[in-house]
Amino acid sequence: MDHEEIVVTENARAVCGKELPPVNSEHTADGSILLFYQYLEPIWSKAEHKAALKKVIEIGTKYNITGRGRVAREGLNCTLTGKPHHLRSFCYGLRQWNDIFNETDFKITDGVAKDKMFKALSIRKTNELVAYG
Repeated sequence: MDHEEIVVTENARAVCGKELPPVNSEHTADGSILLFYQYLEPIWSKAEHKAALKKVIEIGTKYNITGRGRVAREGLNCTLTGKPHHLRSFCYGLRQWNDIFNETDFKITDGVAKDKMFKALSIRKTNELVAYG
């Protein structure tokens, strides 16, 4: 079965330091997926690392976000799902909490079927931002 490729140009643009793309009115009842990573220099101290884990979970819970994330001393890496407006609020929450997230290129795709969304939020404190091996 051939599928026609659909490219949403607005979603392909970088959003570092910019407003996030608006929610298309035809997707307000659907889900969305968010992918991003952000490295830090200098890395978080052990106390900052622990606080970052707590804060990311707090913001995610506030906006009913689901998905998976890794919080390492070197940064944050997440693949998350939620309602379109909630995901954007999560991103703005990160930006409000820590200016480093103004540099983050959040990639959001709207129109995700509800049955394709994550069921729960799992944010793990890890030693590495990306698992190797």
